[in-house]
Amino acid sequence: MVKQWMLLVIALVIFGCGKKDESAKSKVEEAVKEAVTKELQMYEGAKKQMEKIEKEAQERREKEKEVK
Repeated sequence: MVKQWMLLVIALVIFGCGKKDESAKSKVEEAVKEAVTKELQMYEGAKKQMEKIEKEAQERREKEKEVK
C-alpha cells in the first residue's frame, strides 16, 4: 500500500514538473513574441518618420529651385 502511494506521489511530481516547464516555455515564447512585435512597431514607426523627413527635404529643395 505504501509503495502504491509513493509511486502515485512520484508520478504526480513528475507530471507536475512537466507542466511547469511548459508554462515557463509558453511564458518565454510570449515574451519573445511581444519583444519582436514591439521591435517591429518601432521599426515601422522609424521608417515612416524617415519617409516623412525625406519628403519634406525634397519639397524644400524643389521650393529652393523655384526661388532661384
